[in-house]
This record gives sequence, C-alpha cells and structure tokens, in this order.
Amino acid sequence: MNDNKGDIKTSPLHSQIKEKGDKAVKQWLADRLRNKLQRASILSLQSHKPIILYRKDIEESENAVEEEISYVTGKHVVQFMYSYGGFIPSNFQTIEVFTLDKFAKWIVQEQQKDLLLQCIDNLELK
Repeated sequence: MNDNKGDIKTSPLHSQIKEKGDKAVKQWLADRLRNKLQRASILSLQSHKPIILYRKDIEESENAVEEEISYVTGKHVVQFMYSYGGFIPSNFQTIEVFTLDKFAKWIVQEQQKDLLLQCIDNLELK
C-alpha cells in the first residue's frame, strides 16, 4: 500500500519551507519596487511632475468612468478614485497617501500582482 502520509507536499516541513520561500519572494519584490520608487521620487522632485504608477478602470459606462490612479510625487505615493464624464460631476471618492516604503509593502502584501507589474513596467520606462 502506498499512503501519502510521508508525501513531501503534505508535510508540515514543506508548508514551513513554502511559507519562508513566499516571504522571501515578497520581500525581494517589495525591495525591488521600493528601489524603483526611490529613483522615481528623485526624478519627480527634479522635474516637479508626478510619475504615474498605474491607472485602473473600476467602472465604465457609455458616458462616465470611475478609475483608480496611483502616482509618485516627491517622497509619497498618492492613490485616488476619480469619477468623471457623463452627467455626474467630476469628483474624488477616496484619496490615500503612502510613504514609498508603505506603498511597496502594501502592494506586495495585498497580492495586487497586476498592479505591481504595471508599476514596475511604468517605472522601467523612467
């Protein structure tokens, strides 16, 4: 008989190793993003212009759009939800301000993979 009790995939040791590996990868990603954000921060301060990290459509109708926008300005990352177009007046629904470090940790911990990749791609161009 072949029982799976000794199977590596189900052992507690395997889950501990996987957890440590996942943690190391997340830390590496956060460090890489943080370095790119610091370079973008310097560029933003020198040019006096924000650098867009990502734009994400939340809801779109025929005439109106609600989107989430995140950008680096100075030593902070600003993230906001903005609605515009159609018959609704343009307005900001939420505005959040992060330090570069907190933003890098947040985006990696929240597992926002698509946003993380978009941020890195946009920062690669700078």
